Amino acid sequence: MINILVGIFLLSGFIAAIFLLLAIFNFIKLDKIKAVKMLKFTGISIVIFILCFIAVGELGLNNAETPKKEKQEEKPVEKIETSDDVTWQDKVKEIAGLNNTPTEKFDTIVAYAKKYPSTKAEIKEFENYIIAEYKNKKYLADIKDETYLLSNIFKAYVINRYYGDEETPINDFVYGFYQNSNNVLRGIESSNSNTIKYNERQMDKALAAIESP
Repeated sequence: MINILVGIFLLSGFIAAIFLLLAIFNFIKLDKIKAVKMLKFTGISIVIFILCFIAVGELGLNNAETPKKEKQEEKPVEKIETSDDVTWQDKVKEIAGLNNTPTEKFDTIVAYAKKYPSTKAEIKEFENYIIAEYKNKKYLADIKDETYLLSNIFKAYVINRYYGDEETPINDFVYGFYQNSNNVLRGIESSNSNTIKYNERQMDKALAAIESP
């Protein structure tokens, strides 16, 4: 539709220009009758020109305001179906076994963790586990064990989601644990990089606050 209007718009402009030139030519020849007729045709063409210009502008505005569908990623995050009969442990193993990159597996486990219906007792269990794994220095000992790392990322994300933006020692500690596990899984950092060590120093401070009487 917009292409047709653009065509009419250009044609009417062209015709208006021709009629205007003819009117000027007839005025020069002192043929006022023909000149007036040419001016009338010029006026009609200009009106059509203006109407088409307005219509094209309106259609262009409407098209600009219509939201475009987002392009799907070449490899979208795997859809993880939830079921009462399937545990989070099963889901972690399922995701770890996918023929995907570590980053894609990370995205998938986070997508699952976002909707996981945790309980208060489970949050406490996850907290105790993460603290224990950090203390015994096991949490980054085997960076090739994707099942283990994904499990830790899942637990940490669920805890952080539970507390939200609340600034507490446990939330800060778990967030550092989550960041380090995430960065090592995806190969962004080595297990002994400066970034990892910095995060661990912050985690040590948070842990001291957690364990202080």
